[in-house]
Amino acid sequence: MDCGMKIEEGRIINDFIEPNKCQYAIPVYQRNYEWSAEQCRKLFVDVVTAHKRDRRHFCGSVVYAPLKSEKKINYYVVIDGQQRLTTIYILIKALIDKAVTDEEKKSLAEVLFNVDKFKRYNIDDSSKLKLKPIKSDNNQLMLLMEDHAEQMDRTSGIYRNYELFCDLIQEFLNDNPDMGVGNIYDGLEHLTCAEIKLDDDDDNAQEIFERINSTGVPLSLSDKIRNFVLMTDTDQDRLYEDYWLKAEQMLSKDQLEGFFLDYLNFKMDGFAKESTAYDEFKALYARGQYTNESMLEEIYHYVQQYHAFYYGDEKRFSSTVNHLLRSLQTLKQTTVYLFLFSVFDDFDAGVIDDETLCKVLRLLLNYSIRRLICEVGSNSLRGLYKTLYGRVFNRPENKNNYYDSIVSFLLQLTSKDVMPSDAEFVAALKERNLYRKNALCKYLLVAIENQGKEQIKTDALTIEHIMPQNKNLSTAWQRMLGTDWELVRERYLHTLGNLTLTGYNSELGDLPFAEKLDKLAEENTHVTVLYSDVKNKTEWNAQTMESRAERLSEEVLKLFPIELPTTKVDFSDPRYRLYTVSDPHNATYKFVNYYELLGERVSADSFAFMVRSVAGKLYDLNSSIIDRMARNLEVFPAWQNPAFAYDKDAIRNAVKLKNDSDIYISTGYSAYDCICFIKALLKKYDLDLEEDFVYSARPNSTALAGINWKNIAQEWCEERDKRGEIVFDIKNCEGRYVRFTTPFLNSVIPTNEDILSPWKTNNYYFYEITSDKNELYVQLYFYCKGITDEMRTAFQKLANLTDGGKLTQGYRLFFKSSVFTQAENSTKSEIKNHLYRCLEEVRAFEMTIQDKWDS
Repeated sequence: MDCGMKIEEGRIINDFIEPNKCQYAIPVYQRNYEWSAEQCRKLFVDVVTAHKRDRRHFCGSVVYAPLKSEKKINYYVVIDGQQRLTTIYILIKALIDKAVTDEEKKSLAEVLFNVDKFKRYNIDDSSKLKLKPIKSDNNQLMLLMEDHAEQMDRTSGIYRNYELFCDLIQEFLNDNPDMGVGNIYDGLEHLTCAEIKLDDDDDNAQEIFERINSTGVPLSLSDKIRNFVLMTDTDQDRLYEDYWLKAEQMLSKDQLEGFFLDYLNFKMDGFAKESTAYDEFKALYARGQYTNESMLEEIYHYVQQYHAFYYGDEKRFSSTVNHLLRSLQTLKQTTVYLFLFSVFDDFDAGVIDDETLCKVLRLLLNYSIRRLICEVGSNSLRGLYKTLYGRVFNRPENKNNYYDSIVSFLLQLTSKDVMPSDAEFVAALKERNLYRKNALCKYLLVAIENQGKEQIKTDALTIEHIMPQNKNLSTAWQRMLGTDWELVRERYLHTLGNLTLTGYNSELGDLPFAEKLDKLAEENTHVTVLYSDVKNKTEWNAQTMESRAERLSEEVLKLFPIELPTTKVDFSDPRYRLYTVSDPHNATYKFVNYYELLGERVSADSFAFMVRSVAGKLYDLNSSIIDRMARNLEVFPAWQNPAFAYDKDAIRNAVKLKNDSDIYISTGYSAYDCICFIKALLKKYDLDLEEDFVYSARPNSTALAGINWKNIAQEWCEERDKRGEIVFDIKNCEGRYVRFTTPFLNSVIPTNEDILSPWKTNNYYFYEITSDKNELYVQLYFYCKGITDEMRTAFQKLANLTDGGKLTQGYRLFFKSSVFTQAENSTKSEIKNHLYRCLEEVRAFEMTIQDKWDS
């Protein structure tokens, strides 16, 4: 068994029930008491047998954990065994009531109740009874224990089993006139159990709970989260009733599961998978320094929003808001909830009013309809909505033009998530297969029919094809459609121009056009707008369907317009351009800003990071592809080395793909090769190279200055190395860094011969020549993780002799030179002269240290 818990042979009476100053609480979320009569009869037989044979009887396990309390009572939470303990309490109460003498009654009563003769323990009504079941059972148990059995619910399990035990005790006494209730109690004292006491580590208690319950119905994500925040909280009754129970009553079980996944995706970086969601929740809890109550308060807050997303909320929101939310739900556009959490927070905070909220919801609905009609792939939607709020409002002033900012952003996107234009929308409405999008198709047809008149009831209406679906059309239909009737049928059958609503369901079927018109005219469904350009027709063919599609598509466009921004908010940045992976040369001499994969934007500070991040995201999307590549050491086409491996020695510059994975990824590539790597991996995942991935990059100083400063810096380093002024190896140069060391620091800073630094060297420091935004300078960095004691002593000594340095992610900056700002016309000699001045500053810095090093 795990550490953190003690397992001993315990006695039910002597170790659990009899000791004074203790109370065992059954978690509020556990099931009600429900032991059957058969189980009670068996327990009673076991008790009597244990007494008669004077032999211990094992009756299962009791798992419990201590609860923190300021009172002088020892409080515990029962994690497993609560049904058995409750039954034994009921049996003891029955023994009390069947006891003959007052002394027996008093002695047995002290087993059930905490005693405070000298008023030292602050025992009150809530802590008097040693067992505290869940609330519904507690009421019944307290009535029983306080001798108010007549007030109990006669159908409750506690009452029924109490009555049963009274009967069984009386039968025993009748059959054994020389014995009394003390003999039965002696049998109870022979009952033993596996006593498993956990420490006060909440995670451990939860882990044991999950293991114990793993043999039954698996715990759902919401079950695990509920137990995590309630299991070891002394205030769990109030927390359960004030927050959890209310939240649980607002959503169905499936909706609650969906809520927690959406909540986690809203709160965390990346996306939660069902298999890891509980661990992600615990990490969020720790990272956010939540208390149980603050976490439950937040959960309940967002559950209320989630309930409104599904069902609306007439008390909090206008009828228009509720109607728009129902429309999103009807069209199953639930991915938008990741964005709506923040929007509704802004509404609650008074940042936006009802009018703006309506405009935003209408925009999202119309945007969703356009995507669906234009058949824009949905695989990027989750990423888009997850990051949309941060991308739109990364400048707080954008909230001053709330709606305008959102619509401006969607209109300015350069990925496939860009808002489809009116022309694209209308063309798709007329030409695409609308019928297979059944819910959307009916929604649009109903919207067309209901505009500007009394709303018709649509529940009983179905979608009807005017030109029948039957492949073997009747002669009358073939004649009406013309000689190319098969082509006409194939092209127009499921398009908007051929669809309407009817209450006849499948009765119209293959009827000739004239008979269909008669039937449609007869039915009392009040469908008129959709029939207006059908009822007066004498024939139905390609021309009439095209004409009707033209009219209806314009109607849809009017019903679901995109309201353009009053104030256009510009999200473009002339310094940043978006690139696809189609031409890897675009990455040369660039700094990456971010990338977008399937709609999700991720910041990136280097191409190397981008490769690992993209690979990690794709691994989360589908681990089997990268897993197969790693197991088989697959090589991308035209590459020489494997991209992934489980053995880090099997690939070049191996780095862990993810912390929770045993797979390594090959690294150390140029920007060009990084894009080639991503391109090849996207192909493995069958993703669109033009639509599903883009990256933003800006020119680095090399491109801006028009000269290659890095080549000049390397040439300068080689010259200084030959003179013995520095120690330089071109292999240590990568990206925008040219690295060197000095003879002095090499003499006083030890190396690590066992573990390489992140620079793949035995030394853990470098002077770096670098250029950032056209500013060229030299900096000294030490890497402070994984160092030997000897190295740590030297590093600390250096820190004491300087200002201590700035520590960032394990790297400590000790020195930074003056800056040279490159211009378009900067020359090679100017750059070299500046580097020489930097070297003079390095010498002065080291001279100061050298004078004090040995003193």
